[in-house]
Amino acid sequence: MTWSKIYNIIKFVAKSVYRNFEVIKSVLLIFLIMLSLILTWSLWTLKPNYSNLEETRTLKKAQVTDTKKITDVIRPSQIIYYDKNSYRGMPANDNFIERVNQMLENTKFYESRNRPSTNIDEKLKNKEYIEVIYPTDMTADIYSQIFNLTSSGGTFTIPSADRVIFYKKDTNEVEAHIISYTQRKMITASTTFPFDSLKNIINNAKSGVLEYEPYDVERDTDQGAEVSRRFYFPKQSFELNSYSYLSRSINSDTIDRYKNALFRDPGNVKSGNTGEYYTDESSALDVNRNTNRIKYTNFTQGPDEDMTQQTRSPLFNSVDFINNHAGWGNPYYFYNLDPTSGSVEFLLFVRGIPVIKSDMEMKLGWTNNELNEYQRSLVELVMDDKEYSFKPKKVKLQSAAEVKAALKEYDMSLVNKLAVGYEMTHARGQENVYNLQPKWFVNYGPSHDWQPLFRDSQGPGGEF
Repeated sequence: MTWSKIYNIIKFVAKSVYRNFEVIKSVLLIFLIMLSLILTWSLWTLKPNYSNLEETRTLKKAQVTDTKKITDVIRPSQIIYYDKNSYRGMPANDNFIERVNQMLENTKFYESRNRPSTNIDEKLKNKEYIEVIYPTDMTADIYSQIFNLTSSGGTFTIPSADRVIFYKKDTNEVEAHIISYTQRKMITASTTFPFDSLKNIINNAKSGVLEYEPYDVERDTDQGAEVSRRFYFPKQSFELNSYSYLSRSINSDTIDRYKNALFRDPGNVKSGNTGEYYTDESSALDVNRNTNRIKYTNFTQGPDEDMTQQTRSPLFNSVDFINNHAGWGNPYYFYNLDPTSGSVEFLLFVRGIPVIKSDMEMKLGWTNNELNEYQRSLVELVMDDKEYSFKPKKVKLQSAAEVKAALKEYDMSLVNKLAVGYEMTHARGQENVYNLQPKWFVNYGPSHDWQPLFRDSQGPGGEF
């Protein structure tokens, strides 16, 4: 092809473009508009494939098969029925506690009134009543989760309280006192609580019912002595079973389960030079093989920050966190809340009794709704298979008189709690077998340490 022919072709194309410039411009504009619409639609319907992140999230969900609600982890520590002559209760009875919890969930509370907390005993001494005692003071937002509260006829300003007393008025209407002895606060509310049904369960029980004695810790006030705390102890010595359980093996798969659940991106986690210590840019996981415990620390949130920004109960945050990070393992129940520090504690329960052992405690710390620290045991007892259980043995526990005598060695202003719990020890020569021995325990001192009430050493204190 000669250059003249090429020149003529170019000249023809140029003239054609010039003559049809407006048409070409319109077509190009339509094309760009269509392309813009296609790209916008693609952006709206885009599903990113963040493989590492999605893999981690899927793994977390697959591992958590034992999620719980708030009502699943809160249970009374004692339920006492007073029949105008004596106090009775049923210790270490899971079925009984579950039935009472169901009754409470279905009970409506309404028409609340603020009342002074003085002279409660005088007001109730000629009435039958049922006292539901929780292991620690609970705030109003927690009660709103476990009770059916209505605002008809008044507003609920429930104090931080650890007990609810139900009693029948002369009209047979059932009222409730929600009481805080320590804060000297109380509200009274009308309720639909099935008082007679619960009374009949205790009266008709063929076994397991014990008679109790109250034990009051008093303080001096301008109006005289006043109850600051109240405990109930079985009047006579009584028997409970000791048990032995196998535990599941703790291996690298166990550690990986928590690594995958706790770290946002397990693929970027680095191992420490000594021991089992794992970290990324914002958190760390420390595995203690001597105690079989883990400690997860979030470096992005300092424990000394302003707690006034805590807009949600640390208990609610803790339940959500455990539900989404490898689950519970064994039956743990809420046992303590310190609103000032944002600390929440859960204890392992076996057959209705807590395991009082620091190595088995589950503890979480929160500031401004952000996790500071998560500690828990890696030990999981095999509790759902009768084939692996051992024959229980009877253990005799001390009576109220003996408990009161032992408490004379203590400064009662430093006694936080008293409870029957299991002391957990390794079976001799069997690494994966644990013995659970029931004993009286006292929670003592500003550090809230648990220790056996009866022991060989003299005076309060000491290890167990």
